[in-house]
Amino acid sequence: MAAVFDISPPRPVQPPSLSKIRRASRAVELLFAVLFIAFIALAAFSLWILWFYQGSMIAVGPRGGVISLNASPPADFVPFRAWPLSEKIAYTPDVLFRAAPTLVLFACLRSLFRAYGRGQVFTPANARLSKTMGVCLVIDAVAPFLCHLVLSATGYEIDRMWAHMAAVQELVLGAVVFVIALVMQAGHEIEQDREGFV
Repeated sequence: MAAVFDISPPRPVQPPSLSKIRRASRAVELLFAVLFIAFIALAAFSLWILWFYQGSMIAVGPRGGVISLNASPPADFVPFRAWPLSEKIAYTPDVLFRAAPTLVLFACLRSLFRAYGRGQVFTPANARLSKTMGVCLVIDAVAPFLCHLVLSATGYEIDRMWAHMAAVQELVLGAVVFVIALVMQAGHEIEQDREGFV
């Protein structure tokens, strides 16, 4: 009587925590996909307002933007329809530069949670995505100041209320995310070294 032995390697058992990560990540991936599309639409809408809006409800002044429910904005606020062409040209790169870090951030978050949904948690690609997210947060935090410097130098600065405490928080968060990504990358490299000695 012949004995049959199964010598195929055992299938790895997925820990329960990884299954939970995969399930939760699919929903979060969808959320960031929606936010990515929403912020593209918001950036496009901002450019449309800058170039084509002919009403008086939306205006910009020295204290920021305002949406006025009556027919005319406050006296020191200028509706977009009254902006000269040169000012619209100057503010177009400002809108794009301010929108870019958020769009890249949401794209990276979507890719990160897509990888989590596939069970890829501690990988070099995820560490790179996390580093990119940290950089995006830092750029988004300093973007208002940089745009203020450029627009002030050209004489087109209108909104002088660019400094907010939230930017400092975002700057710190970006630095923390970047360092965490470095730690994840180092942990992955240590794990690979250990596997090489087995």
